[in-house]
Formats: sequence, C-alpha cells, structure tokens
Amino acid sequence: MVTISNFERYILPKILARGEDYYDSGAVLGIEEESPGEWFATVCGTEHYEVTVSLAGDEIAEWECDCPYDGNICKHVVATLLAIRDNRSKTDCFLSAKEVDARMNILGQSVSEIVKDKEVEQVLRFVESDKLSGFVLQYASSHSDFKSALIEAFLPKKPTKKVDYRSEIESCFNSLYRKNFKKGRYYEPEIDWDELSDKIEKYLTKATLLFQRQALEEAATIALQILHSIGGHYIEEDFLYNDGYIDFGISCEGAGDLLLKVVQHSDTAQALKENILSEIIQIGKMATYREYDIFDMDDLIQQIMLSVQSKEEALATVNQLIMEKKEHWDLYKLVIRKIEILKELGKTAEVETTISEFLYLPEIRRQEITKLLEGKCYEKAIGMLNEGIVIAERAGELGIVGEWQEQLLSIYEEMHDVAKIIEMCRLLFIHTDGSLGYYHKLKSLVPSVDWKEYLNALMQETTFYDYWGTGNNKAEIYIEEKDYDKLFGYLSALEYRRLDALLQYASHLNATHSSQILPLFTDDLRTYAEKNLGRNHYEYIARVLRGMRKLNGGKEVVKQLVEEFRVLYKRRPAMMQELGEF
Repeated sequence: MVTISNFERYILPKILARGEDYYDSGAVLGIEEESPGEWFATVCGTEHYEVTVSLAGDEIAEWECDCPYDGNICKHVVATLLAIRDNRSKTDCFLSAKEVDARMNILGQSVSEIVKDKEVEQVLRFVESDKLSGFVLQYASSHSDFKSALIEAFLPKKPTKKVDYRSEIESCFNSLYRKNFKKGRYYEPEIDWDELSDKIEKYLTKATLLFQRQALEEAATIALQILHSIGGHYIEEDFLYNDGYIDFGISCEGAGDLLLKVVQHSDTAQALKENILSEIIQIGKMATYREYDIFDMDDLIQQIMLSVQSKEEALATVNQLIMEKKEHWDLYKLVIRKIEILKELGKTAEVETTISEFLYLPEIRRQEITKLLEGKCYEKAIGMLNEGIVIAERAGELGIVGEWQEQLLSIYEEMHDVAKIIEMCRLLFIHTDGSLGYYHKLKSLVPSVDWKEYLNALMQETTFYDYWGTGNNKAEIYIEEKDYDKLFGYLSALEYRRLDALLQYASHLNATHSSQILPLFTDDLRTYAEKNLGRNHYEYIARVLRGMRKLNGGKEVVKQLVEEFRVLYKRRPAMMQELGEF
C-alpha cells in the first residue's frame, strides 16, 4: 500500500531526486487541503503545473498532474507529496510526554515553559480568526512593545529571508484554473472571485505597509506583479462578467498609485526607478492593457517615465508623445504635463506658447478660465468662453457648449448684468430642452407685461422631448402657466405613449376638458387591449381605468368600457381577474 509515509519506495530514483530538488527549492507555490484528504497544489516547473492528490487516511488513493510526463508519477507530484507530508506533520494536535521531554532537553526549556507554549498553540487551533484578529488589534493598541514586535515579525525592516512575492501572487491566479480530475472525469473550474479579490487586496495592503516602512523594492515588486498577473490572466468574459462583479481595474489603480509613490520617493535609488520603468513598459505591451478598457496603462507609464527622467529628458519624451497622440482623447493630460515641466524649468514664454497652441482642448481652456475668474478678470474670461463656444459648436460638442454657457451665466450674475443673464438663461433653456430651472429664472427676470409673448416665442424655439415618468417639461410649463387649452392640444397630438401622458396629466384638465379627454382615453385603451396580452398589460389597463374613473363622467365611461372588454376578451381569464374590481 502506497502511503504518505512510504511513497519514496515506489518511485524511480531519478524522479524522486528531481521531486526532492523541486520541493527544497520552493517550487511548490501553493498547497491547500480543499476538503478532508483532497489536496491541491501549484508547482513551478517549465510552466506552472496543477497537481491534485487524494488521500484515504495515510493511503495515497489518487494523484494527477497536468504536465506532459507520461510515466506513473512525475517530479511535480513527488514535490507535492513531500509538501503534504511536511504540512501534515506541522498540524499534529498534541505532543506526547516523550516529545515534550525531548523538546525540553533540546531547547533547554523547563517543562512549565513548554506547557505554556503548548497551551497557546492549542488555543490558537480552535479560536476563530476574526476573534483572534480583534484581540490582537485591541491588545496592540494599548501595548506598544507588542505592536512593535508584531510588525517586526511580519514586516521586518531587514528580512532574514527574501520573499518570492512574484511566485506567491502568480499562484493566486493559477489556482483559479484548477484542473479537477476524478475517476477519469474533468470538471470545469469553479472560480471564487471574492477570494481572489481578497488575496490581491491583502497583497496591496502589505505593499503599502512595506512602502511606509521604507521597504521600497519589496513594495514595487508586489505592485508590478499584481499588474503583470492581472494582465496575464485577464479574460474579459471571466473577469468582466463574473457573478461578483469584481472590478480588477481598482486593483490596477491601487498598484499603479503605489508604483508612482515609490518612483517619486526621495529615498528611491535611481536603479530601482529605472527598473520599475523598464518593467512597466513591458507590462504595458500585454494584450490585456492594449485590447481591454481595464486600466489606463499608457497614462501610468507616462507618469513614471516623467518621474524617472531628468526634466529635460521628460520634456523631450512628452513632446514626442504629444506628436504621437495628436488626435487622442486624452491628449490634454500630456499637454498639462508639458506645461508643468516647462514651469519647473522656468521657461515662461514656452508655457504661454503651449497654452495658446492647445486652447482648443476644453481641459486647457478650463484651467485658463479658472485662473482668470480667480483674478476677477471677467472681460477676458467672457472673451475666452465665447471663443470656446464657437469652437465647441463647430466640433459638435454640445456638452461643452452648455458648460461654457453656464460659466457665462455665473459671471453675468456676479456682474449683476440682468440683460445678459436673461439672454444666457434663454440659450440654456433651449440647450437643455426646456429646463424648468431656467424657465423659473426667466419668469422672475422678464417683466410680467412681456412674459406671455416672450414665453410663446421661447417655446417655439425649443425642442421638447416627449418623455414620461418623472415629468414632461412642456406639460409642466403649461400647467404652471394655467394654459390648459395648450396642454390639451399638446396631449391630444401625441403619437407615442399617449396613454401614459393622459394618465399623468388628465387630472389637471378635469375641470376644463374632461369631456374631450375621456374619448382619447377610450380610443387608446381599446387599441392597447387589442394589441397586448399578458398579466402586466392587464394590470396596466386596470390602472388606466382607475385614472379614468376619477374624471368627471368617468365612472359611466369606465363601466361601459369594462362591459365591452368582458364580452370581447372573455377568453382572457387573467384580464377578467384584473377587471373584477370594476
């Protein structure tokens, strides 16, 4: 019987030696017992290989490795078995009296000291992790020596052994794609997205703490590997549409921010900065960052590049990038960086030239307008805004047009120029498809004797959209103006979703137009009932009938319509149920 204790007897010497070498060199990147006796490991060889081992007590019942070796047992399985045996030996529950004596003699400790140590060990075996964490947090907050010892134990300033963060982080991703073989069958991997996200977050937290403790190289290594692993394993269908909606772009941002902090730190060696730049350029070439909108790697590369290079080198680089990305949407970021570098170099004339050259970019114009407003240079700001409106209209950037108009309005309000305020509110009313806010502002500013004529002209200039739900601007204005003839004319002329509009606004016309509104309801509801089947539609019909009942003369009209429907649609039991209340 092959067991975890004697398996070496059944393995070819050459394979056994290689497996031992793999285990001794730390090639077993991750190992865990997923369920009693079911072990999974990732072993680093020519590639990363996944190994599964099933134990029945000490007996090795099954094993599987996805490497190409076609023999009975490969070196990766051997390394995994050694790791399992070592892992199990560390988790024996209690020491025998003989073992206690042996340890006492070897370590020179008293029996009482060993017992105390063992008591702590045994407590740690059953205490819940969250309660243990709570205790440690509370104890550390009031015992500075314990806090210092804790930090030094897990984040030493001078670690005795170099941690292979790259392999550790990569193994987190490799464990996603476990090849589960059992009795000759293959099972699709089950990916625990929350677990993966938690692992990445823990490494980012550790990297941040390492950065705070001046372990700059280790912090950078973790951040770089997170970006590299996400880039290497990102599959849009898996990562973007996973059940937990985990956004790995956030992890990329965290890693990128940390790398920037490292390269900008005063104690970071130039060699480390250049190494970070070299690696991030290679990561940026990965298909993930080129093909998917997961993270703006180009922006990170540029920021690191400009932080690593001298000011003159950075200026040359940014000029080259501006030429290459002349038509790119984020060109403004490069221009802003160029302006900052020129300012640091004291090249004032070139700063002004650059600003003038790129004023067509809204982001650059926005910065200049802000400076003018801070200095209360209103006339210059107005000129720059009007020029920006012309440029934005030519480019079809209506959102920018509205932004500049709103800024002009705020300036005119600051200057108390009523005529200009009215004109800007008029333009913004038209631009926003009849915003009620600008309607109210205009009504408060335009003389009352001129208001009706002014509003009529304004309504004709404005394109209104026939949307329903929270409210329709055109209908709301007619209601506020108490112009019920125009409200009725507007509702009766609608061709799309008129029932919704009638249901929403008929109550305002009840006193003046109920006899005209009810036929519109009746015609539209007949058409709706004829064309639509299903419980949801029948519930809607009932809701419309309730609204009709509230109108003058509505009860009789509803009664006749319901009787008509009961005859026409008697084979629709769900509709008959909904009409039961009538």
